[in-house]
Amino acid sequence: MKTKRILGLALSAAFALTTPNLHAEDKMKKGAEEHEEGAKMKIPETTEGIFKEIATHQTELKETITAKKLTDVHHHAFAIRNLAAALPVKAAADKKAAVESTSKNIAKLAGDLDEAGDGGNQAACEGGLKKMDALIKMLTGQFPAK
Repeated sequence: MKTKRILGLALSAAFALTTPNLHAEDKMKKGAEEHEEGAKMKIPETTEGIFKEIATHQTELKETITAKKLTDVHHHAFAIRNLAAALPVKAAADKKAAVESTSKNIAKLAGDLDEAGDGGNQAACEGGLKKMDALIKMLTGQFPAK
């Protein structure tokens, strides 16, 4: 009888200790899905339309960081990432590799900005914004001016 009782207590304790971890994992997955959900958008057909949207999100990203609304940084960072990812197929053959590389750098930086924003790191967000501005300028330069 004592063995059954001890075994029951041990199982109850194990269950009680693992349940909070399961809930934490669920919250993390849900948070990641919400981040990605917020980044879903319609990509314009033309490079001009894509760059116009990038400029809009770039401005909104700057305003979000300036206003210290760091939990919203991911919305604009991931939108810029998604827009930039649509550009390599629109690039001239001789610029395609450079555009792909810049787009990948923007994607990495968007992830870094998301992490900094979620962590409430204002300085890292401001530094990331400067890097994002430079990458967008580089990306813009890889397409002919119209």
